Parts: sequence; structure tokens; C-alpha cells
Amino acid sequence: MPGLETAEHGLRRRVSSVRGRLVLLTVSLLVPALLAMGFLLASADRESRGRLYQQLLTTARALNGAVDRQAATGISVAETLATDEALLAGDWAGFHARARRAMERRTGWIVVADANGQQVLNTRVPYGRPLPRIQRTPEETKAFLAGRSKVSDLLAGPVAGTPVITVGTPITVKGRFYVLSYVVDAASFTSVFRQQRVPDTWVATLLDNRQRVIARSRLNEKFTGAQASADMTENLRHSTEGVNRSISLEGVPTRVAYTRSPQTGWTLVVAIPRKELASTVNRSVAVGTGIFLLLLVLGLWLALVYSRRINRDMRRLVRDASAIGRGESLQPAPRDSLEEIAAVHAALLTASEELKAREERQGVMINELNHRVKNTLATVQALARQTFAKVDGAPLGVFTDRLIALSGAHDLLTRTGWREADMAALIEASLGAHGDRVDREGPTVALAPHTAVGLSMVFHELATNSAKYGALSAPGGRVALTWRRDPVSDTLFFTWRDVGGPQVIPPASLGFGTRLIESSIRREQKGQARFDFLPDGLVFEASLPLPEAVRWSNPL
Repeated sequence: MPGLETAEHGLRRRVSSVRGRLVLLTVSLLVPALLAMGFLLASADRESRGRLYQQLLTTARALNGAVDRQAATGISVAETLATDEALLAGDWAGFHARARRAMERRTGWIVVADANGQQVLNTRVPYGRPLPRIQRTPEETKAFLAGRSKVSDLLAGPVAGTPVITVGTPITVKGRFYVLSYVVDAASFTSVFRQQRVPDTWVATLLDNRQRVIARSRLNEKFTGAQASADMTENLRHSTEGVNRSISLEGVPTRVAYTRSPQTGWTLVVAIPRKELASTVNRSVAVGTGIFLLLLVLGLWLALVYSRRINRDMRRLVRDASAIGRGESLQPAPRDSLEEIAAVHAALLTASEELKAREERQGVMINELNHRVKNTLATVQALARQTFAKVDGAPLGVFTDRLIALSGAHDLLTRTGWREADMAALIEASLGAHGDRVDREGPTVALAPHTAVGLSMVFHELATNSAKYGALSAPGGRVALTWRRDPVSDTLFFTWRDVGGPQVIPPASLGFGTRLIESSIRREQKGQARFDFLPDGLVFEASLPLPEAVRWSNPL
């Protein structure tokens, strides 16, 4: 049909034009771009959920660690009061008064009960008032008879009339068995949630070994003592840590992250409503989708605009070529013409020469870049060999921890303009999380930058080795760190002594950490070092001369 043939011919002409081809090119890019967008959005969805799940689990671990520290504080209080002279002498009234004064700045109170659970004294009430009997669980009785301290599960306080947690330790008074307990309200654990700043829409819950609620960040009074939901109990039956679906005690579908403490056996659960989780993830995906679609539409519109101008200039170029074929003189190119089209005949040779010059320059630059990259790679390779060559299977974490120890010394030196670092502050920065278990004694000593950097690695390695094999690996172990300065010889002496750790067996060969310590003391600091692997704990002694002047400074 003539009309149909005319329409097909017009369509072919539009598709064969520069404008039509540019539009087709843009449209053809849309299909893989849309597929790529779908893939990226799906990946973004998974990554967003993964990051949020990891945040939940990290929050649960942080809260659980804070709860463990609070429980450890309770054990310290109970075990400290268990050594009171009045208590051991059987002076119940005197100990009641002293324990009550000790509890004035604490939220808890002290209870002493005999082997049958009969309370002898309770600092919550005046001394001499009749007191009820305590029902102990088999687990508590077993621990106390073995001479161990024990943190209880949720209990009903017979005197306080509220849910409580007790930290008990066995004692012997005049040949009779008793248990001294530090008792706190279960609600006191909600302070952990406030200190860690749990988001308002999240719910943090602390469960005891029987999956009963000890404390909760929301509606604590309503749900204290309640049993965990059935699906949460099922989750804990299969693993001690994870992220799963659950239903909150309010009946809200949630996604929970949970982790169980190996010290107390308690479980910290952090829950976020699934609706909020989906809203958070979908919002980020929706923003990404909107931006991507907007860019696609903008690209299509720009293609149409620029294709119209290119098509117009191409038609002018065809007319110019036809004029040259006819031997006609060309008119000056319009000012609004594209530069490339206006100069197509006159600039081909110039462009060719310019391209060759550029290729030569690029060749020189690429050769120079290759040379510099090879030098850089050789430097990095040398650093890696120096760091890990003598350590079998050295993990990146060990290397990272050593860098962190060095950074602590660098931070101290930066604050003083790289002039000096205080010995006590350097020890605090180098010990990290182990600092509260290291007893330190020594005078104020200003260390030169070179000495401070070297000693930071020494103290870090000593603490790491003690945490793995020595006193810091045991619950009650401690470290005694003392130092002194000889004013005559200007020599620093210090001693590291493990106390209360497992029995020490001298190693058959020196590990990397030991070699690092000796190398730092002997070679870098020009001092002396000696390891003494005594059965009851490692003793490390070192001495090193203190330089008279710093090796470098950082003027402010």
C-alpha cells in the first residue's frame, strides 16, 4: 500500500539520521542500565540489611560487655568485704555498720546468710531485726561449696520486695560456713542501656539463664520476670549468638540480635521492629532509585538536545562537501557551528600531527609512571618482608594491634610537640583494655620520643602475652608493674611480674613477641632485658639508659 510504504520510508530516514542514531544509542543504553540498576539496588538492599544486622549484633555485644563489667564490679565488692576484720572475727554488729557505710554510694546492699540460707544480717534494714531465710538454687550451693563466687539469676528479694540479683561469695567465720552477698535491684541494669544510648525504637533486653527478663530498655517494670518469647527461647537453644526473626513480648514482629555471656550465662537481646527495619532499608533504596532514574531521564533529554544541533551541523557539512565537488567557493562557517565540523577539512593534517605528538608524550609519561610504581611496590614488599618474614602465620590483627600500640605513643608525643612522654601515661595507652588489671607504681619519668615509641611496643607485647598465657588469662590474675630511675646513671629500671595466673612452663623456643621485646630493649634502646619463667608467674626485668636530649621535636 502506498501510504504504508511512505510511512516505512520516513521511519527508516529518521532512524538513519544522526539524531535518530543518537536517540537509539541512548535508548539502547537504558536496557543494560536498568538491569544494572536492578542488580545494584538488590545489592544495596542486602548490604543495608547486613550493615544493620551487624550494628544490632555489635550493640548487643557492647551491652553484654557492659553488663559483664557491672557483674564483675559486684564480685569485687563482695570479695573485698569478705576480707573485713570485723566479719572474720564474728562481730556482726560492727560489720553491719561498716558494710552499711561502704554501701552509701552504691545502689546495692550486703546480706550474710548461713549454710541453711538463714540471713544473719542485711544492711537494708537495721541490725537485729528478724530476717527471712533465703532459698538457694543447686547451682549456687554447688559453687559456694567449691569456694567460688557466683552471680545469681533473677530472684525475688524477700526483704526488698522487688526482683533482685545477688553476687555471693563463700566465707568462714569462726569455723562456720556463711555466704556474703552483694544484692542489687534488677532495675539497676537498665542504666547500662542508657549509658550505651540504645535508640528509642530499639528494645534491649537482659535475660538470665532461665530466659527470664532481668532488665529491659522499655516497659521494664511491666516485663521484669517475664519469660522470653517461645521463638527467642528456640533461638537460644540452637546458638549462643546470632541474628534471627522473633516476636517481642508486646507481640511486635522483630529482628533480634542476641549474644550470651560466657561469664554470667546471661543473654543480651537487641530487637528492632521489622516494619522499621524495612522502612529504613527501603528508604535508602528508594532514594537511590529516584536519583538513578532522574539521571537517566536527564541523559535522554540531553541526547535529544545535542543530537538536534549535531544533525543540523552535519547537514551543513554535506552542503559544504557538495559545494566542493561542484568547485564552488565555501562560505565562512557560521559562528555557532561545532568546531570539529567547521574545521574538518583544514585541520585533519594538524590533528594527525598533534595526535602523534600526544602519543609520544603519553609514552614517556607511562614509562615514568611504571618506573615509580615499581619502586613503590618494591618498598611495600620490603616493608612486608621485614614485618612478617620471621613469623609463621602472623595474622593481620597482630600487626594492626602493634600499629595501634605505636599510635598510642605517637598520640602522647603529639600532645607534647614530640618533646617527651610521661612513663605512666605511656603505660596506660599501651596496655589498652588490660590497664585495670595492672598495678603500677613508680615515679614520674619523662621519656624521649625514641624511647617512648620503643617501650610502647614492649608493654603492648607483655600485656598481649600475659592475656594469652599468663596472669591476665586467669579471672583473678593481676600484673605488678614497677619502675624506678637511677639519678646517678640516669638509667630506667622496670619489672613486670605476673601474679595469680596459671602455672608457667618455660617455652622451648622464644616466640616473635619475646624476640620483639628483647630486640627493642637491647638493640634499639641499648639496654638489658631478662625473662624469668618462674612456676608461679613470669618475671621480666629490664634496664635502659635514658638519653639526655630528645632525638627530634615538633615545634608548635
